[in-house]
Amino acid sequence: MNSSKLVTSTHYAQPNRPLVARAFNAVGAFAPGARITVDSLLADAQKSAGLYDFGDPSFREPLERLVSSIEAEAQLHPLGRTIMRGRLVALLENRLRVEDFVRRHPEIDAISLRKPIVIAGLQRTGTTVLHRLLASDPRARALISWEALAPVPLAGEGDRGNHKRLRNARLAERGLRALSPEFFAVHPVEAESPEEDVLLLDMAFTSQAPEATLHVPSYASWLETQSLDPAYRFLRRALQALHWQRPGQWWVLKTPHHMEYLRELLAVFPDATIVQTHRDPQSTMASFCSMVAHGRGIFSDRVDPREVGRHWLRKVRRMIDRSIEVRDGGAADRFVDVQYDSLVRDPVAEIARIYAHAGVDFDTRAKNAMRSVQSRDTQHRYGKHVYRAADFGLSRAIIEETFADYCARFSIAREARSSSKAKAQTSSRDRSDSGVRTENPAMAVLTGMLSLASKKDALAPLGPEHRLDGKTVLITGANVGLGRAVAIDLARRGATMILACRGGIPTAGEEIASISGNSKVEMLRVDLSDLSSVVALTDVLAKRGQRIDVFIGNAGVMPAHATPSAQGYELMYAVHVFANALIARRLLASGVIANDVFAHNGARGLEIPRIIFVASESHRSSAGLDVANLGALVPYGVTDGTRHYGDSKLALVTYARGLADALSPGGVPSVGVHSLCPGPVDTQIARNAPAFIKPVLGPIMRRAFASPEVAAAPVSLLAAAPELQGETGWYLHMLRRRDVAPWALDPSHVGALYSRVEAILAPYL
Repeated sequence: MNSSKLVTSTHYAQPNRPLVARAFNAVGAFAPGARITVDSLLADAQKSAGLYDFGDPSFREPLERLVSSIEAEAQLHPLGRTIMRGRLVALLENRLRVEDFVRRHPEIDAISLRKPIVIAGLQRTGTTVLHRLLASDPRARALISWEALAPVPLAGEGDRGNHKRLRNARLAERGLRALSPEFFAVHPVEAESPEEDVLLLDMAFTSQAPEATLHVPSYASWLETQSLDPAYRFLRRALQALHWQRPGQWWVLKTPHHMEYLRELLAVFPDATIVQTHRDPQSTMASFCSMVAHGRGIFSDRVDPREVGRHWLRKVRRMIDRSIEVRDGGAADRFVDVQYDSLVRDPVAEIARIYAHAGVDFDTRAKNAMRSVQSRDTQHRYGKHVYRAADFGLSRAIIEETFADYCARFSIAREARSSSKAKAQTSSRDRSDSGVRTENPAMAVLTGMLSLASKKDALAPLGPEHRLDGKTVLITGANVGLGRAVAIDLARRGATMILACRGGIPTAGEEIASISGNSKVEMLRVDLSDLSSVVALTDVLAKRGQRIDVFIGNAGVMPAHATPSAQGYELMYAVHVFANALIARRLLASGVIANDVFAHNGARGLEIPRIIFVASESHRSSAGLDVANLGALVPYGVTDGTRHYGDSKLALVTYARGLADALSPGGVPSVGVHSLCPGPVDTQIARNAPAFIKPVLGPIMRRAFASPEVAAAPVSLLAAAPELQGETGWYLHMLRRRDVAPWALDPSHVGALYSRVEAILAPYL
């Protein structure tokens, strides 16, 4: 089958929906549906099925917990509510029908389901590929999607008929593809293909499925405290009913859910062969989180990617730990481990190992059937799945630390990042030219206005739950504009704030403390145009044994004409580059910013400090730098001042890359060094503009540019986002991650500029 041209979106909080779904939600917003209640669900299921016996009543408490969580937490949109209510009623109808079917055919209870093969690996580790291959063996029996939707015949189908169930499943498949084609590209649900048996466990209302498709944290937490013995007994009962309709020599089951409940599974199927698939978590976590986010978008407009990442990072770790407990508790002989890279390279060899362990002959018919499946199930049949770990608050360092022992225990191969897939996963790092033009003030303003209109591939801003309690932040230029807005936001997140400013002392600090509700705000005086003043500031911090967790070099200037600094350097270079670099280097040398390169006082794993330089997209307009004469005072006026401003910002982002490299011995960051452009901001940076342009420039900036509070979002993200833990070298344009201009990517330029800055600052270090 040919590949689809669809590419999945990373706008999880604003999923794409067809017109009919948007219209339904628009109308439903004015006439919200009634609350979902357990009593109404039970009554509707009984009426629809014409049956009344649900069997084992153990399902009732889980159903009540789930419904309560849905109503309190899931934030369903009208269509999502309608779909979810119908789904719950359908599950109850299935319980009724299974119980009735077994009552009418009591011989079902005596059916022995011997030696099933159970695929219980983590999500996105090749479980679906392996499941479909094993299920293709003519002797094997697997749950088919249409059976999962209705395990026993409907009225008019007889005892073994399926024409209604097939029709309904095909309609459901088309409906899902129409409602969410992107989800179908991530995880296709085909009416006549093998499906996960977690859908049968859903009929006991104790499975991971709700937390994988809805925001139901209270239900998910409660479920982790429960025994699922009743659910697995119901699973066996449903499989027996399916086996009676269409027998097989053995069952092939599959769902990652089983990893968390292998004790219960082996109690019901003691002779099962457990196939545990393994793959580099760096490749799987973001993919699975993306699948969850796309799934939640079917039911709700409120999808928080970082919450998805937090929840499933912990959940996947729990699944690993629970499965290891069972293995180490005496069931190790039941397991076969399959590495993803081995499965992809030679699936026949891996299946031969599985069959040998299960005591099954791998005959020619089975091999031929599996080859047929391989030729049919091509990649990207329904579209290309694109995802980024950072969207879910996950950095490589977080994933590495969480799963290091798991990877070591099972010798899991690390997958290379240089593939086309890795590029797709970081698609937001757009290498193309941004179109920025800042060769004169008018073009700078126009380009700024246009950049605000583009929000493609934006990262989500931080929510209030991302805290900096116990952390200390040093920020320059925090008495006004962007710096003030950042200081207020980070103070609200619990940080101790040190504001290094030339003016506004102490009034600005008192205002920030009052607005943020955080009294831990201090102001220190510094004149960034004078390197001696910078030395004095850093000496104060070092002498009192201060620890800085985040340094934000924010202050910026744009003079109307060439102006010398105290040391005779061009003012923008002095403030943007030399002052920032000197603060960073002196704090690193003294150990105020802990590091293992300059102070040897120990980096702190995921909690390494962060250095953030506020730069500008105008660095892309620079034609390059004369490194030998860096910062030299040359004449310029208002017409070409923006060009020199861009040059200074190119020097800053290039220095940031050099410092990031210097602080990453062996490729392991000791301090995270990042830079950004906040986008066009209504600040006082143009306060030195000529008098004739201020009456025009001021109103334009106030109306068309972002407020400092809005523009603070990317600075706060670099300071506090969990996805940057253990990371270095990020550059953001507003909330988009990008590469810096090619000049600043060139190692020879980076090395030369970094060395030149070090030489200039040597007398002050």
